[in-house]
Amino acid sequence: MPSEKYGVPRDIYSKVKILGLFMVDFAFVGGSGVAAINIGTKIFPTSQWPQLLAFVLLTPLMCLYLVLPTNGGKKNWQSMFLFFRRRRKRYISLNYKRGDR
Repeated sequence: MPSEKYGVPRDIYSKVKILGLFMVDFAFVGGSGVAAINIGTKIFPTSQWPQLLAFVLLTPLMCLYLVLPTNGGKKNWQSMFLFFRRRRKRYISLNYKRGDR
């Protein structure tokens, strides 16, 4: 009897994971790379090829960081969104006048 393992999901609504990331995340990172190439060639002139290369390489890396899971089962972009949403008073005016003057 062969002991082959087939990748049959238990549930019809289960999501496909490859290397610990969902297929949607791979599509997002790949799409960001394609968009970086498309936008970067329009922004940077041919004399700035090192900046173009850095832009094309760093954009998918940053997007990969945003979709990686963090502590608590959320992704990094969800954690950042919750952090900024929770802090209502982020900015303090420089010419803030106190009530005692």
